[in-house]
Amino acid sequence: MKEDIDVRRIFLLNPDQRLLEEAAHSGVQVRSAQVDAMDESALRIPLAEAAAAGLYVNPARALWTLADPAAVQRLVRDNRLAPCGIEAAPGDPRLTVETLSVHGMHQAVGITARTPYGLLHPAPLTDDAAAEVRAVVTALLDLTGYQYGPAHTSVALTARGPVITGCRAGLGDDPVPELVRAAGGCDLAAGAVAVLAGRLVEPARPHRFAAAVVLEAPWKPGSAEVGGLPGVLHVVAPEPPRPGHVVIEVDSPETAERQVADLRALVLGEDG
Repeated sequence: MKEDIDVRRIFLLNPDQRLLEEAAHSGVQVRSAQVDAMDESALRIPLAEAAAAGLYVNPARALWTLADPAAVQRLVRDNRLAPCGIEAAPGDPRLTVETLSVHGMHQAVGITARTPYGLLHPAPLTDDAAAEVRAVVTALLDLTGYQYGPAHTSVALTARGPVITGCRAGLGDDPVPELVRAAGGCDLAAGAVAVLAGRLVEPARPHRFAAAVVLEAPWKPGSAEVGGLPGVLHVVAPEPPRPGHVVIEVDSPETAERQVADLRALVLGEDG
């Protein structure tokens, strides 16, 4: 690590409130800028200023690429990151992959399955399938030139291998971070602040399965009552028009759908 880098300060472009809160909690100072990430020339100014101030920053081209879904797909296609000629089909299983990058090294810290009933973490993949997913995601991040921070990648698992359907810089939307942490995996916000300060993050393996479900208002019980239900690990109450979400421990991938249905019945009064 270069001696002139201050590891108690980080640079955030278009800062995520969750990262601002984590930085404040960790005693890390934040320098930030609001810039259109689709404007590469505009990006260069605050990035250069932050680098001159001794902060770790990403190349403007990397941030511009990750802000443009079409540019991401061109990289996937032109560099043959998907099996030749294969496109994702509507019925293919969908995954999201959370990564943390530091000094250009990318660590896949969570793979989550998107299901008809909600999110399941960790995704129930074979070791070989998980390795394939991690490899294609980190290869894409290498191609973009991304150096520091979190990224959120969407992947379809086709019969011939994983196909990236999207990738952007930043944390996954809620409830992904809460879900990953509840399963015993990485604290994504804390990890993001660490890598933005140039520090490596120790890997954390989930030790249980957890599911997350988004639930619209109204809830029959209050959020405190929902938090006291068996197996509930995390609750965010709805604030219309924003829905709430609940993270629960599940016994296995096979029982997750039934357990989520039972939760919906208790919270929304739906038939199980």
